Amino acid sequence: MQPRTTIWELEPHTAAKHEILRRYIQAWAPILSQGNFPHLVFVDGFAGPGRYSEGEEGSPVIAAKAVINQLRPIKAKVDFHFIELDEKRSDHLATEIGLLTFPSNVSAKIHGGRAFQDTFPEVWDSYASRPGRSRPPTFVFIDPFGFKIPFSNVVKVLSAPSCEVLITFMFEEINRFLSQGQQPDNFDDLFGCRDWREGIDIKLPRERVKFLHDLYQRQLTQAAGARFVRSFAMRNERNTMDYFLFFATNNELGLKKIKEAMWRVDESGTYTFSDATDPNQSVLFSAEPNRELLKRLIVGKFEGTEVTASEIERFVVHETPFRETHYKKVLQTLEGAERLIPIDPPANRRRGTYADINMKLRFEPKT
Repeated sequence: MQPRTTIWELEPHTAAKHEILRRYIQAWAPILSQGNFPHLVFVDGFAGPGRYSEGEEGSPVIAAKAVINQLRPIKAKVDFHFIELDEKRSDHLATEIGLLTFPSNVSAKIHGGRAFQDTFPEVWDSYASRPGRSRPPTFVFIDPFGFKIPFSNVVKVLSAPSCEVLITFMFEEINRFLSQGQQPDNFDDLFGCRDWREGIDIKLPRERVKFLHDLYQRQLTQAAGARFVRSFAMRNERNTMDYFLFFATNNELGLKKIKEAMWRVDESGTYTFSDATDPNQSVLFSAEPNRELLKRLIVGKFEGTEVTASEIERFVVHETPFRETHYKKVLQTLEGAERLIPIDPPANRRRGTYADINMKLRFEPKT
């Protein structure tokens, strides 16, 4: 529900989402800066007032500090754009941002009193590629209370090299208005197609959740052209679906880093994050991964074949909720049970190690 006050109470699910954002931007900025990108851009499309009622930091302050408080200063030029429709909130945000000390290579601009759908195209076009100047890598955080998120803007971001989006897909509100058959133009804009109408007649809640989730995920991959899309489900204390976080990128390292952020976020005990990209692989994020499930996924994919450790890692990172740090213990277990046989291993190899990522491994069929 949209707050009516300038600042409001921070909810546990928002705190967890902000922790994910903080961890990701802490990795994103130095990786790209060290990768010889001289210019980076961060856009917060629904920035808010910058602080909550008990003094907690909002997403603009969190993102800015994730850059300016690096142990090794970021060398690239970094531009922050904070878009906030409510003028009282944008004024409050200006005060919060004014309290920060920015190095000369980092700037922040607040776009107050204007909506995301009107402002973002102008911000985006201001960085258009020109002769001798390419578009800088851009991270766009789209975190609305409602669902006025033109899909055309998402397509713009994902069609450009080294640009990524993190989107809050407000399922509960979307589902409510969908049932009422209201705002068809807004839904056309949100999904970038008319196919959402098929969901109106789906009555079973579980099937409705899956339909809307899968449609938006399909649009990110097929219509927007994202190579990697992962979605994260947020359920409330009643175990009711609240919203999905969709992360979309064309960069494998970005995929690895968002997974790292998700697996490391502190659990509040009130809300539950899980990977929802594939309903057959739904995984709760916790201190220790469910390696039994990962083992089933790996064996199901490779049983009876010969593959390299590199191919296994690629499968884990690209096609499962798990990280590249999770699968080697699974391989150790399988090798110990004689279900995994190294082929022509190096003479000095220790059993249960997979340092040579090009070493062939044979998955024995279960007898």
